[in-house]
Amino acid sequence: MAQAPDDNFSELSQYTLDRHSLQMLPEPFCRRHFVVVLGKVDPAAPNATVTVGMLNPENPHIITRIGDLLERPIRPVRLNRYEIESALETGFGAGPRVTADLVIRPRPPSRAQPTAVELVDTILSSAVEKKASDIHIESYPGDVDLRLRIDGILHQIYTDMSPEIVQEVVNRIKILAEMDITEHRKPQDGRIQAVIDRGEDNRKVIDYRVSVVPSPAGEDVVIRILDSHAGLVPVGQLGMSADMQHVLLQLLNNPEGLVLVTGPTGSGKTTTLYSALAQLNDGRRKIITAEDPIEYFVPKVNQKQVSPQMPYPVLLRALLRQDPNVLLMGEIRDLETGSTALNAARTGHIVLGTLHTADAVGAVGRLRGLELDDTDIADALLAVLAQRLARRICEKCSEPREPTDEQKALLGHLLDGVKLMAGRGCDYCHHTGYRKRVGLFELLVLDAELQDLIASGAHNAQIRKYAREHFFKTMVDDALEKIAAGLTTVDELIRVIPYRHIIATRDERHG
Repeated sequence: MAQAPDDNFSELSQYTLDRHSLQMLPEPFCRRHFVVVLGKVDPAAPNATVTVGMLNPENPHIITRIGDLLERPIRPVRLNRYEIESALETGFGAGPRVTADLVIRPRPPSRAQPTAVELVDTILSSAVEKKASDIHIESYPGDVDLRLRIDGILHQIYTDMSPEIVQEVVNRIKILAEMDITEHRKPQDGRIQAVIDRGEDNRKVIDYRVSVVPSPAGEDVVIRILDSHAGLVPVGQLGMSADMQHVLLQLLNNPEGLVLVTGPTGSGKTTTLYSALAQLNDGRRKIITAEDPIEYFVPKVNQKQVSPQMPYPVLLRALLRQDPNVLLMGEIRDLETGSTALNAARTGHIVLGTLHTADAVGAVGRLRGLELDDTDIADALLAVLAQRLARRICEKCSEPREPTDEQKALLGHLLDGVKLMAGRGCDYCHHTGYRKRVGLFELLVLDAELQDLIASGAHNAQIRKYAREHFFKTMVDDALEKIAAGLTTVDELIRVIPYRHIIATRDERHG
C-alpha cells in the first residue's frame, strides 16, 4: 500500500543512503524508471514503510510494481533526475548502465531458508550455468518439482523451494515478467531480461520467455532460456554431411527462392539458419531478419525485433522496402506471412523461413494448409531442410554395444553391418553416457519434376515416393550413418524420429 505522494521536491541530503537498502530494488528497474530506495530499511520490520525517491511519484503503475518488488508499504517522494542518479551511484556504482529487468550476482552461502527472491535468482542463474534450454516449475498437492531441460532431456534438480513458498516464487517470476499477479485462472505469457553478473569481465545478458498456466495445485511455470551471446555454431559443426552442407550453401547463394527449415520446437532450426547466414555474410549481400525475439546476435546482419508497435506482417512489408538480398522471416504461421514469403521469393530475394512439420515433404502440405496456391508454392520453393537434435555419445566413456531385441525388430536389416556404440556413463557426462548434441538432417531439393507434381496438386505420399526414387536420403538414413560413425545411438534415433518414418524407411529399403 502506498501513501499519497509528496508533491514537493525533496532534498537528497534529507535521507541516509544505505547500500544494502538501495539494492532492494533491481538496478535495471531503478535506472529505467528513475526510482531509488531512501533511508536504511530494517529487514526485521517487514511492515515498516519504505521511502522511495521517484522522478514521477504520481505514476500508479510504477508505484504498484515497487510495492510488489519490496513487499512493503511505500512512501513515494519526488527527487530530480540528478539526485536519483547520484543515489544510484552510491548503491550500484557508476559502471555501465544496465537496461535489463534484473541483475543476478553470486550470493554467499547461507544456512537460512532462502527467500523467494533468492530462489528465483538461483534458479535462473544455475539453469544458464548448466546450459539448460528450459526451466520447469511444477506444483503438485504437497510437492513441487524443479526440472531443467538439458540436451533435450528433462532432469530433476534439487531445490530448496517448498510447497509453502512456491506461490511466492511464481509471484516473483510474474512480477519480473510484468504479469498480473492477481490472475490465477488464466494462462499468461511474459519475458524477463536478466544480467548474470559474475564480475567485471563476466557479465552475460539472458532473455527468458515465461509461460504460466494454472494447475490443480497452483500454477506451473515454464521458462525458455535464450542466450543471444552464446555464439554461433559453425556450419561444419552442425552435423551435416559435406555434400549436404555444400548443397545448402549453394541454395542460399541463389538470387531468389524460398528455403525452409522444418522440425519441432527445440530441434535447432534457428541455429542452423544463423550458422548458414553467418557463413554467407561476406559483405556483398544485405541480410535482414525479422525475429520474435532475437535469439542470437550475428555480426553485420540487420536484425529487427517484432514489437507491439511493429507487428510481424507490418515489419515484413517494411523490410522488403529495405532492398535485402536475403530475408530471414522466422516462422511462416499464417496466410499473410506465407504470401509475403512466396511473393518475396519470386521477386529477387532469397527468403529463409521455418515451419513446424515432421519431415521435409510435410512442408508442402503445411503450406497448402495455409491456403497458399499450389503453383505459387512450386514456383517459389527451392528446398526444405528437416532436422532433429540427437544426443552425442560421450567421447570419454564410449564403448561397443549390442542392439536389443526390440531395436532389431524395429529396424530390421537397417542395422546390418552397423557397429553400435554407447556411453557407459562417467563424471565428464554426469553419468548420462551423452555430452552435447548432433543434428540429424534430410534435405529435399525441388527439381522440375517435383515442381510439376506440387503444381498439379500431388499429395504428400506421391511427392515422398518420387523423392525416394531419386536418391532422397531420409533423416533415418542420416541417423544410421551417424550411429555407424559412433556419434549417437539407436536409442536416440528412436527417441527423436517419428515411428512411422522409421518404419517407412525400413520397408522402403528392404520391402
